[in-house]
Amino acid sequence: MFKNARKFVSFAVASTMLFTSVFSTSTMGAVVSIASDASVTEVTEADITAKAVVVTVEPSKSSDLSAGEEFYVDSVDEIHMIHGFRWYNTDKAYKGVIQVVHGMLEYIERYDEFARAMAENGYFVIGHDHLGHGDSVKDSEELGYVGEQGAVLWLRDMEQIRRMAVSYAPKVPYIMLGHSMGSYLVRRYLIYHGNRVDGAVIMGTGQQNPLLVKTGLLVTYLDMMRIGPKGHSKFLDQMTCSGFVRKFPDNRKTGSWVSRDPQVLIHTLQDPLMNFGFTLNAYEALLRTIEEATDSRRVVKMPRDLPILILSGDEDPVGGNGKGVRRFEKMLKRAGMKNVTCMLYPHARHELLNDLDKEQVLHDIEHWCDTIERRNRR
Repeated sequence: MFKNARKFVSFAVASTMLFTSVFSTSTMGAVVSIASDASVTEVTEADITAKAVVVTVEPSKSSDLSAGEEFYVDSVDEIHMIHGFRWYNTDKAYKGVIQVVHGMLEYIERYDEFARAMAENGYFVIGHDHLGHGDSVKDSEELGYVGEQGAVLWLRDMEQIRRMAVSYAPKVPYIMLGHSMGSYLVRRYLIYHGNRVDGAVIMGTGQQNPLLVKTGLLVTYLDMMRIGPKGHSKFLDQMTCSGFVRKFPDNRKTGSWVSRDPQVLIHTLQDPLMNFGFTLNAYEALLRTIEEATDSRRVVKMPRDLPILILSGDEDPVGGNGKGVRRFEKMLKRAGMKNVTCMLYPHARHELLNDLDKEQVLHDIEHWCDTIERRNRR
């Protein structure tokens, strides 16, 4: 993400000069203050839990639902209904709960094959579509827009789903699994609420350059002043994918950085719920999340005995082809984390659960989850 650093910084400087000529010094000062103010990125316990409640949608107890059961609950934004799925097998005692937190420009049903397999092996699996994604929108015009509170809404909805799942299976280990954008959301959640889960699986993640993330935020705020939070930026779209194109020359036509499986690529290109643009509002939420999740000063807040499994393809550009993933692993260990496992899959790309090694990845996740014990979580 944001691979072309020199071009990106040059653009940001030019944008700043342009906006300085249009807006007053005091206005520009406010923008720079917003982009650099640490208090804006701080997410407190109240931020995540203020409106998260235990919902009363009960799972069916009449049949084997490893094939999945759809549900809707009120979002904490008090505007939308959050769309979700849960998978479980009532013929088996639950070994644990796995909450799936999906990535950018996708939706929870893309994890159906993985979730069914884990349900057949005794896990209660649950997940939802983030605001601005999947069926958690009122119409297609809302795809790619989060809401005025940004990523805090994503985090609060995650907490709401966690409480909902815990109410179904309170006595078994609870594991959060995040992919791509979802990996950064889980990492951000763990900084403040790592004591509410028993383990975490982090997939398709990286350790981005903080200067470039801050520059991206500055560009985002400048563009929001110009065209509003629901506007779109081709520049940000290009910068988030520039490194992917260089690694995979056919990426613009095929999306080949995602997977080596041609059927997955065809589906990805044809799926309307995966072919929309992020608004500036969503980019701000994403970049704020990455900024905080990759901050070594904040990572020390995670419980040091929390088991974490990091999985990535060594040809995943989001993780710097493994280099960013190893930096993340080292950051956790420097922070005193005692139970960190990192696995890189040769030649695999961004979506491990949709790549050619998915059976091995599934086996590795299941084996690791089977080792997780319930902690004295809150």
